[in-house]
Amino acid sequence: MNQRPTEATKHFFDQWQLYQQIIEQDYMAHRGIHQALKQLIDQQFNTPFNLVDLGCGDAQAIAKTLANTQITTYTGLDLSPNALTLATKNLKNIAKIDLICDDFLNYLQAKITTHEENFDIIHIGFALHHLLLTEKQQFFQYCRALIAKTGYLLIYDIFRKPDQSRDYYIQAYLANVQSHWTTLSPEQLQSLTGHIKACDFPESLAIISEIAQTAGFSAPLSLFVDASGFHQLLAFSIDQ
Repeated sequence: MNQRPTEATKHFFDQWQLYQQIIEQDYMAHRGIHQALKQLIDQQFNTPFNLVDLGCGDAQAIAKTLANTQITTYTGLDLSPNALTLATKNLKNIAKIDLICDDFLNYLQAKITTHEENFDIIHIGFALHHLLLTEKQQFFQYCRALIAKTGYLLIYDIFRKPDQSRDYYIQAYLANVQSHWTTLSPEQLQSLTGHIKACDFPESLAIISEIAQTAGFSAPLSLFVDASGFHQLLAFSIDQ
């Protein structure tokens, strides 16, 4: 595939109620992931910091994670105007927020062109797997250019098992969905299945690690892996 299905991704997430239900039921381990995120932020950022959230959605989970931290500026990117409208309400306790409806890869590329700022934390949750492999390589290069020397790139996402093809990943992931995501209606399952087949391009942890280190990051620190093995939180720092 030469071009990722951006419009299909946008259409799926414009149906924000479905993804909210997935989060509320903790089907993708958001609770454990954000507990680990909170722990790292509390340990590493006891002075004022900024954060850019790529594919931020409605920001409900990250808003709770950032409560009582030293965050000064939050920038959120998402393709869904519906989700960003909800994010405005969820982030009301952060002093300075900037919500942008745009493709996050375009945003990062533009930031490199202007050299406006460095970010203390670049955060991306369940969005990296929508990029194609060459775009993931660009993503890590852009992030390396924009992140502060003592900053962190925090990624939680879906990962393929070692030597698992994309087709086999999709079969395995959908089998997990059918077995455990029991509150979803047949119509919701159909929508989700179509989205996964059209828009999911996850890599293995080894490939992501190689791409990141080629771009100048250290080897990833795994902060959380859920019971299914699909969902994982990784922390990248700059390779000194």
